[in-house]
Amino acid sequence: MNIRTLASVAALACTTALAPAALAQATAPAATTPATGAPAGDSGVTVGATVYGPDGNPVGTVDKVEGTNVVVNTGTLNATLPASVFGTSDTGPTIGWNKADLEAAIRAEEQKAVAALDTKLVAGAQLFTVDNVAVGTITEVKPDGMVVVEHTTAGPIQLPKDQMTVTGENLTFLATSADLNAAVSAQAGGAAASTEAAT
Repeated sequence: MNIRTLASVAALACTTALAPAALAQATAPAATTPATGAPAGDSGVTVGATVYGPDGNPVGTVDKVEGTNVVVNTGTLNATLPASVFGTSDTGPTIGWNKADLEAAIRAEEQKAVAALDTKLVAGAQLFTVDNVAVGTITEVKPDGMVVVEHTTAGPIQLPKDQMTVTGENLTFLATSADLNAAVSAQAGGAAASTEAAT
């Protein structure tokens, strides 16, 4: 049985931040504009802006603004926070965490995510893409960090565990269906060419 390894598909994977919006909503109060009390969604957060905590000290910088989410880089970790937790001050955008508290919250969420993944990532589990398309069934979780999946159309493939997470109730591979299928097709084409060259 030939199992195709698609470790290179990691390059196609969607990047995700480690602190989901739910963390921000559950743990930190919405920041407000000191003068008006307006919600932070009106704070005009822009890429490159320094974000400050409730103590007035820098927490990090804004890496991306993605719709209603803002990715903040603390210099060590990235967190995706809902725009609604941002306020403004004389120095710039503010959030309800200082840097140490935000990084501790991110690490706690990482640990929860690892535990959830380990619980779901078992033989017989269904794997989905980020756009909720079935990839196939997990057949083996290997000690080297690769996961063997019986792909819905391509047969057995190997995908990297570090590109998997739990989204809602689904075990999810961090790529779209189109990107994964393109990688599977490219790998199949390369394998066919190698076979022809050898014969």
